[in-house]
Amino acid sequence: MSTVTVVIPAFNAESYIDAALGSVAEQTLRDVEVILIDDGSTDGTLRRAARFAGSLDLKIVRQANAGPAAARNTGVRRALGRYCAFLDADDVMLPERLAAQAALLDANPQLGLVYSDLMTFDERGTVHRTRRAFSELHDGTVLDRLLLDNFITTSTVMAPKERLLDAGLFSEQRRVAEDYELWLRIAARWQVGMIDRALVRYRYRPGSLSDDRLHCARCALEVIEAFWQEHSDYFRNHPGVYRRSLARHLASAGAAALAEGRGGIALGYLLKSLKHDPRAADTWKSVAKALAFAGRRPARQTA
Repeated sequence: MSTVTVVIPAFNAESYIDAALGSVAEQTLRDVEVILIDDGSTDGTLRRAARFAGSLDLKIVRQANAGPAAARNTGVRRALGRYCAFLDADDVMLPERLAAQAALLDANPQLGLVYSDLMTFDERGTVHRTRRAFSELHDGTVLDRLLLDNFITTSTVMAPKERLLDAGLFSEQRRVAEDYELWLRIAARWQVGMIDRALVRYRYRPGSLSDDRLHCARCALEVIEAFWQEHSDYFRNHPGVYRRSLARHLASAGAAALAEGRGGIALGYLLKSLKHDPRAADTWKSVAKALAFAGRRPARQTA
């Protein structure tokens, strides 16, 4: 049995799959299985991936396009490793990633998952050298903090296979924020480990699902609302966390709408946010911007 199974969902990833698989081949941990789930690609992803069969313990699974959640779930269910490490097909991992995370899980059997810091890059080079540039990282009992902000990126996660199965895997009804929902379920039951250094390079791609800030914010808000509906006891015992989490995600959706020039939609989210946290200064500033934007009138056209 392999120590780690790397689960890679791929959809039309011909331009990136060489770098992703190459980064797995360069890992210092050698007891590694790789399961690549081709999610209905129509390009040369499979052809390029097959060239790694000699250098990796690589299994390629083909399925009709069903989204990243379904693809990852297929990989987890077929995994032979004790631990499953996730990597999106357009991201890459640093050579010590798998060894460091497996060692942390070995030493701390109470953990539900381990994640790491990351650096972001695009076609021009490095954008951020650490995620701390835009989000705080936390470990231990993290549920309350995770309800405010999803600071866990999927390509940085390694988790025991049995924990993933016990938590119910990724929701296949979601195409965005399906990872957030799973991390919340895990954090509600187990502690979370974190390696405070960048072990993954996360690629920014214009036009990707994560590039649509308003859609992502709305999906995250749906996940948070569903969490509180399903955890009535936690709601009763942690009313402050409930208010802060809803206020934060409503404000995020409002800010994303405002950035798109959708003042009316932004105002709706922001006012709902203030009902939960009326003292949030940044939200009041966004309300002022939304009101100013909504009050604009198109300039009179002249002949």
